[in-house]
Amino acid sequence: MGQMSYAWSPQLTPVGRLSSAFAVDITHPAWLSSLARMSAKPHENLKAIRFAGELLPKWAHLLDLAARLCPVSEGVRHWFSRFTTCSGVDDARTVVDQCLLLRASIKEHRESITAELQRSRDDGQPSQILGAWIYALDTMVQEARTSKTCSWVVEGVEDIVIDDSDGGDITLRRV
Repeated sequence: MGQMSYAWSPQLTPVGRLSSAFAVDITHPAWLSSLARMSAKPHENLKAIRFAGELLPKWAHLLDLAARLCPVSEGVRHWFSRFTTCSGVDDARTVVDQCLLLRASIKEHRESITAELQRSRDDGQPSQILGAWIYALDTMVQEARTSKTCSWVVEGVEDIVIDDSDGGDITLRRV
């Protein structure tokens, strides 16, 4: 039987995975000083999101991070990236689908996500963050199930972005 060899890669480390997820070198001194400022009280740097009139927990602003930490499709990651960076409107069925997919993945991978978020062995903040993410997703699903479309506002963002991924083509038919 031959020996198995394992190749070490920086992408296999937590720092490497975070660098890849954020598409930046998080070991760069400028990034580290920025991260240090944020980690003192990270929740103070988060923007509030109001979904269908309901104020979500501050940690909802990091649902795009949740999507990057979970094995979900690129479409789900893109949807949550857009959700956390700009105000918008979307079909309620889409909102429900995206939220349920991310919620299931968070639940299934809770331990590995907690490990990624932990700064120390006794750090209780990951549990708080995960709880806030689940609560936010449940709130969004509950609100979306009562309407045809859903809108959200990200604090500090003025314009509502309308999804025009279908190219905006309109087809007229005689009836």
